[in-house]
Amino acid sequence: PGLLVSTQVHRRSPAVKVNRQIMENADDPKSARRRVDEDLIIPPGSYVEVLETHVHGERVRGRICWEEKEAEESGASASGGKKKGIMKRKTPKMLLKKQASFLRKNKKSESGVSATSKRIVKYKGWISLQWARKSEEDKVAIGEDDDDSAEKDLEGSFRTGDHNECGRVVADADSGPWTEPVPLGVYRINNSLGGGGGVCGLPLRESSDPDSTVLGKLDCGRCVEVVHTQVKGYHQVVRARVIVHDLPRRVLRKADADNNGRGVGGVSDYYVGGGGNIINGDVCNKGMKVTSGWISLLDALTGSSGASPVPLGAYVVIADEPGCVVTEGGRLDSKVRETLLPGSCMEIVATRMEEGLVRGLVASGGHVTLFEIAAGIGMEGAMHGMPVPLGTYRIIQNALTVTSAVVSSSSVVMKLHLNATVDIVETRVEEGGSSRVRGRIGNGSTRSGSSAVVGWITLFEVRRTKMRMYAHPQQQP
Repeated sequence: PGLLVSTQVHRRSPAVKVNRQIMENADDPKSARRRVDEDLIIPPGSYVEVLETHVHGERVRGRICWEEKEAEESGASASGGKKKGIMKRKTPKMLLKKQASFLRKNKKSESGVSATSKRIVKYKGWISLQWARKSEEDKVAIGEDDDDSAEKDLEGSFRTGDHNECGRVVADADSGPWTEPVPLGVYRINNSLGGGGGVCGLPLRESSDPDSTVLGKLDCGRCVEVVHTQVKGYHQVVRARVIVHDLPRRVLRKADADNNGRGVGGVSDYYVGGGGNIINGDVCNKGMKVTSGWISLLDALTGSSGASPVPLGAYVVIADEPGCVVTEGGRLDSKVRETLLPGSCMEIVATRMEEGLVRGLVASGGHVTLFEIAAGIGMEGAMHGMPVPLGTYRIIQNALTVTSAVVSSSSVVMKLHLNATVDIVETRVEEGGSSRVRGRIGNGSTRSGSSAVVGWITLFEVRRTKMRMYAHPQQQP
């Protein structure tokens, strides 16, 4: 499993080679080591930064830069621990035992390679991100014939006969997509990367360098807007440039800045000036309401995250009468497009912050306010839209149809029986005579004895003032 990295945009171009050290006998830790050139394959769950994209061979291809730690040999060769030109003398057994104990304590291998003697190597190449052809739902929407034999033959050839030069089946031959972008937009700080369980806050730094100057600390629950992401180094940490609105105006004195960046008594609510530096003094009455900096967003090695995105997908309007006002642009004073009544559904595809509000871009066009940010703490104020939850759902409609695409008129995969449970990983809104909320079943799993399945089901639909449920969310543990 994983994605093969090729040297050129053409996916059949030679693979990027990585020089790795392997043991002659994997079952014997004392066996000789040698170096071999292997294909560079990005393992599942890894983060990569896509530098540019091209459409080639029916696929969207992305150019990436990948970093790895490579062990350097010091003082001995990799094939037996002998130095050239030096005769090895016999050593008493007791001395050999002491030498082995010393090597173990100093984390050195039998071949003389130090565990700390490593260098960072960068590899550049291309991977497949997703298919570039029309999806089934696009074909249904425009009335195109779904039985495109030429395309099906092309796809079939990829699935059955696509191997690399080593005979390995290439991963980018299935239905895809093979990558998922880290979304931009509004995030809530959760402090799991900040240390201190929400007391110290998540560091806001001057640059993407994790050792750069700390501008301030972002408390748990504060909302920030992520505008750019990048992967920093081999350790697989995703850094994000964020826009912070209305940072608290309390600042720490210059003399207190050495207290681990926390100020007097561990206070973490710093004021950030226009130059991106901590201002000397007690209180500053004048200052910027918006600043920018960098935070640690995700750590692939530990699975922790510094912030969680505001959900995208299907929302239900819960605002009081007259409902949610949809404007043409993102600004609050933009031209009014329409008003969504309470109980109606909308699909949000992106989020942003505007004047203390979290705004969402509606899939059908226009912007709407999702919730207000409570002053001073960054948590939600008044809610205007409620996201349809993801997770486990129980089927409450017998013989519920599972389709291959989000459009309900797409091909039928199977039918689910009453009380079956499924895991919903994505929600969408299908417009028509009613607002129909659709959910995508993830990982091909169903429960209660049903066979594995991948597809879309209708969770509920709204007709004027009436709602009909087909699946009910289960309470999460």
